[in-house]
Amino acid sequence: MRPLSKATLTGLVVCALTIGITGCSGDDNSPGDDGKSGDAPSTIRVMLWGNDQDISSVKEAAEGFTTAHPNIKIEWESGDCGVDYAACKTLVAGGNLPDAFILGTWSYFDAVRDGVVEDLTEYLADSNTSVADFTPKVISDLTASDGGIYGLPMGYNIQSLFYNKDLFDAAGLAYPPADGSYTYDDLREWAKKLTLDGAGKNAAEASFDAEDVQQWGYFNYAASPIPQGYTPVLAAFGGAILTGENRDVCSADSDETIAGFQWIEDLMWTDHTAITPQLQQEESGDARWIRGQVAMQQGSHEQVAAVQAQSPDMNYGIAALPKGPAGNATLYQAHVWSVAKSSEVKDAAWEFVHYMATEGAGKQMALIPAYKDLAEGEDFALAPNEPEGLVQAQIEPVEWPLTVTNTDPSGVSAIVTSQDGVAPAIEDIITGRKSAKEALGGICASKLDALITGSE
Repeated sequence: MRPLSKATLTGLVVCALTIGITGCSGDDNSPGDDGKSGDAPSTIRVMLWGNDQDISSVKEAAEGFTTAHPNIKIEWESGDCGVDYAACKTLVAGGNLPDAFILGTWSYFDAVRDGVVEDLTEYLADSNTSVADFTPKVISDLTASDGGIYGLPMGYNIQSLFYNKDLFDAAGLAYPPADGSYTYDDLREWAKKLTLDGAGKNAAEASFDAEDVQQWGYFNYAASPIPQGYTPVLAAFGGAILTGENRDVCSADSDETIAGFQWIEDLMWTDHTAITPQLQQEESGDARWIRGQVAMQQGSHEQVAAVQAQSPDMNYGIAALPKGPAGNATLYQAHVWSVAKSSEVKDAAWEFVHYMATEGAGKQMALIPAYKDLAEGEDFALAPNEPEGLVQAQIEPVEWPLTVTNTDPSGVSAIVTSQDGVAPAIEDIITGRKSAKEALGGICASKLDALITGSE
């Protein structure tokens, strides 16, 4: 039996004081002794985002909730709140924020700072669920500076290396170890041997024609450029755009950050083995990988769903990202179930969020479950059509010491990575206009430190 919340206890005290005069009636939105909503029905508005498959997966997971909680009706809505925090602010300004919605780690602390989401710490303490039931790294990164937890993880995705086994076989190369026990130097050498011109020459051969590439060795979303692509590489080299406990210290011009960006640039413009921004604009590198034109790509579990949908006979593997000078590193992003602070049906919204993060976890939005050990079971690692090595490549790396996520606890990341900040320098690097050192040298003192100070 779930202990009564503070709101319910307060209601019972008031009821006891007034029972002789008016009697007591049930609170439509307070939980009963069984932890479910009271006798009177409640309606909660739940906002979703994503593609059709994502939305369907959430609704299917919620069928168990509606069975267990027949008095709570769900009104589904679609919108960008969560994926784009600006959309959340628009709904807040109009007094139209839904009761429950999905934030991303990239927008979570924006909502916390603005007081948009409810602190769920006491709700969690009153439930039969502990923070220890979730992936420790994810819970740690969702814990605010005040110690509060303002959302429960639906699940997370993580950057890994996907590779085409047939192309590795044709090149006579051994497959990348699933546990990441290889290096960025190894990856660069493999990319050379896996990049072929029209005559079948690879990029390691002197006669290779870089103007006639037909098969590329590597794709990284840094070509777009987006942080999911370059952040894991920088971390493995010991660098980052921002460091510090609150990620408000500029390190964009550190030797380590410059080395990580230079590695990316060299594959594109020195070795001619990686998809460039120009090629990315013509056709995305992940689409080329699906068609067998790219041998290796850095990506998340979404690529598994893409293979199943578009190329189910593809012979591919997955490995954890390689070791850099600082060690193995990757980036994960969590999707977070949250309750609006403005909600008038918070108890019912909590019941929904709690269910979806616990009993309903496992198959929502193709994410890695963050609840208990579901990730290593039939809901993920042992599910049909999943590649071998999923535990080593996707689950274990989340607890690597160098693994990072894209939370923004200080609120300065957006301006630092914008066109007013480091973005033009990154564009110079990935387009080959400047070396990483030329593009980033001295940028903290000359530009970014002032932006950080001005944003505080």
